[in-house]
Amino acid sequence: MSITLRVFLLILTLGLLGGCGFKDIDKRFFVVALGIDASENEKKPYRLTLLLAVPSPKIEPGASKTQIESIDTESIAEGVRMLKAYVDKELDFGHCKVFLIGEKIARQNYKDILQWMSRRRDIQSVADIAIGKPDAETILNVKPVSERYPGNTLFLSFGADGTESSYTYVESLSDFARRASEKGLDPLMPVIIKDSKESFIINRTALLDKKRVKLILSPAESQLYNQIAEDFTKSSMHGMFQGLDLVVAITEMHSKFHLGKENGQDTIILDIMIKVVFEEAPKGIYEDQWLPIEQELNKEYAKTCLALLKKIQKANVDPMGFGLRYRATHPGNDAWKQWQSIYPTIKFVVNPNIQIEGTGIIK
Repeated sequence: MSITLRVFLLILTLGLLGGCGFKDIDKRFFVVALGIDASENEKKPYRLTLLLAVPSPKIEPGASKTQIESIDTESIAEGVRMLKAYVDKELDFGHCKVFLIGEKIARQNYKDILQWMSRRRDIQSVADIAIGKPDAETILNVKPVSERYPGNTLFLSFGADGTESSYTYVESLSDFARRASEKGLDPLMPVIIKDSKESFIINRTALLDKKRVKLILSPAESQLYNQIAEDFTKSSMHGMFQGLDLVVAITEMHSKFHLGKENGQDTIILDIMIKVVFEEAPKGIYEDQWLPIEQELNKEYAKTCLALLKKIQKANVDPMGFGLRYRATHPGNDAWKQWQSIYPTIKFVVNPNIQIEGTGIIK
């Protein structure tokens, strides 16, 4: 081997040894949640809040240790860089599973926030996104007594490993970004409300257009939306029969819609098949025939679904994708403009088919 080749290989090896930019895990701060609010400073309109995980040898209820850093900034990207001066370790977003947007900024314009989240390479597309009320910083400062490790309570609230509430809509960053750019399909997000210093509630859903929040559903409306749009079965239904209150649990549910015409008018027909069992019923109802009860439940469910669909229509948002279906079934460059003119006055028809399977277990 020639001397020239030996020198070249030596230089190449030294270059590889000196160019390693990897940092050990003990020199990183893992961001587990990020909150973005509107600040009171006009020159620095964004307020960023990072929830940082502090490693701890204990994994038990109440043992979670976190560090919270906040800053007002002119832009989100610059604010993240500025926050590096507040800590002694490199910020790592690879484990950031929850992004919170303050209610104020969600009602103004969320587009710049979404752009930053979509472009940054170390942010997971499967991360959950939600609205914090009254603001994201307040929610991140809540300290649940049952939290075992940093951010665990928020993760379990949205993930299938923890609670599965029929009132909670779960939205990922990738789906939100798709909805924010797709014609005929509008985004929606769960709303997290502070309950106390140690807890919060997630039982409302915000419906948005391509820029801001247009409507926030009540808890009952949020559950109903999850049922008809997501076929959520771990939920209940209230009804009346001959002046008596009934509560049934949904065991199976399938819904579908199609576009058509009824008496010459453009119509959206929603067909819903539901199988239920009694959870609460007055004494003596078990001896009655179920058909009259099913008919009464069908009428009541159709009425509440129709009211929700009209409320969403009045807000001029389309989270269920009616417009997307119209574009798919009506080819042509003018299909989207036609749908925009049709949707505000389109008629809804709801056809529920509720089947009672049993009365539950009585001992």
